[in-house]
Amino acid sequence: MAGVCIWVKNSLVLGRSDYQWQHEPVLYGFLQNGRHPWYADRRQTTIWNYDKPKRNKDHPTSKPLDLLGYPIQNSTQENAVVIDTFGGSGSTLMACEQLNRTCMMMELDPKYASVILRRYVENTSDTENVYVVRNGEKLMYADLVKEVELPDET
Repeated sequence: MAGVCIWVKNSLVLGRSDYQWQHEPVLYGFLQNGRHPWYADRRQTTIWNYDKPKRNKDHPTSKPLDLLGYPIQNSTQENAVVIDTFGGSGSTLMACEQLNRTCMMMELDPKYASVILRRYVENTSDTENVYVVRNGEKLMYADLVKEVELPDET
């Protein structure tokens, strides 16, 4: 880990603590040799002020696209590969699409994997190039939709 940035939200998140959180730590890092690309000026700070998304039915901790786009632009150039091992609602994928980056994403929960696929197709209208890899097998979006539409035989 190289450091911690702080996402300052425009509103608090209700919890059981005496003090309610209105920020979230954002961890970042790079390879051990310490060499890493940087494409922004040196006036960037560890405090990131971005509005928190309104309550979201798709995922409880959805992130705003501009929040994710900020470090992606600072750390990558167009056509770079960005890896997100906790796909969630797919916000990193959407930010990469807007910034012309390739996103390689994992999500263990099938419910949220479906959310990611749906959001991507809704935002891009691309169904031909969308697929998932499940148990080592590449499944195209159109086949997944058919799978979901199959009537329950119980």
